[in-house]
Amino acid sequence: MTSYVAEVLRAPYPVLSDPEWGVFHHYGVGSAMGVPLPGVFIIDATGIIRWSWVAPLSAVFTPPAPRVLAEILDHM
Repeated sequence: MTSYVAEVLRAPYPVLSDPEWGVFHHYGVGSAMGVPLPGVFIIDATGIIRWSWVAPLSAVFTPPAPRVLAEILDHM
């Protein structure tokens, strides 16, 4: 399923559109005031989650930097 955000960003990777929040809830991602909190999941070719980060229920958080994600991928 294509999302508007993926089209606008021209993302070179798959982006999941989950309007019913089914996958969102399955992965245990939280929400605040009806808005989903961000999460990052590195999933291997067999569908196994190898690494994840989910934003804390807080007004301030820092997602992993792209270089950190690249380092994680390099060591997998």
